[in-house]
Amino acid sequence: MLAASLPVFRRGGPAAHPALRGARSVLTCLLLCFVIIVAVPLPHAASPPTVSYQADLATMTRAARYPVLVPAGLPLPWSPVSSGVALGGANGAGTSTWQLGYVTPAGTLASMEESDAAPAAFIRRMTNAGTAVPPVQVAGRTWRASVTPGRGQRSLYETDVAGATIVITGNASWDQLRALAASLRPVTLEG
Repeated sequence: MLAASLPVFRRGGPAAHPALRGARSVLTCLLLCFVIIVAVPLPHAASPPTVSYQADLATMTRAARYPVLVPAGLPLPWSPVSSGVALGGANGAGTSTWQLGYVTPAGTLASMEESDAAPAAFIRRMTNAGTAVPPVQVAGRTWRASVTPGRGQRSLYETDVAGATIVITGNASWDQLRALAASLRPVTLEG
């Protein structure tokens, strides 16, 4: 009778118990998932896709009550990656606003924002309530400047005599922001 009280070990040892076999299967699946996650990198875009802003420029030129400015002559490594026009909306009824964003040669972002919205509120919003720093001379024009250190953001801005406010902003270097500001030219209507 002593033999009846001894455990019987079958081939596979204690892991032959159904609960242990299930646990081993779960652990094997988790290990396999971990290996796949670690071994297969997620795809990352090398850089944002380039966009055409011609349709937005045409819309802005028709709608704006001021001479629209557009970057001209930026070197090839500058790549437009975002563009958008807002007519009315958050900037107020009857306003025209254009945002045109670029990736700079250094891979940072620089954006031109122009609007005939109320200047103080527009500047505050586009600069994220940046702290004023000394003005900057760019192509014979004086631009006010601000920084928003918590966001790594630098901004140049001015309001012209026609009532349009231009904000050049982003995490690009001051030199790159000045280059974008210096490239701005009024749109000439052909025809």
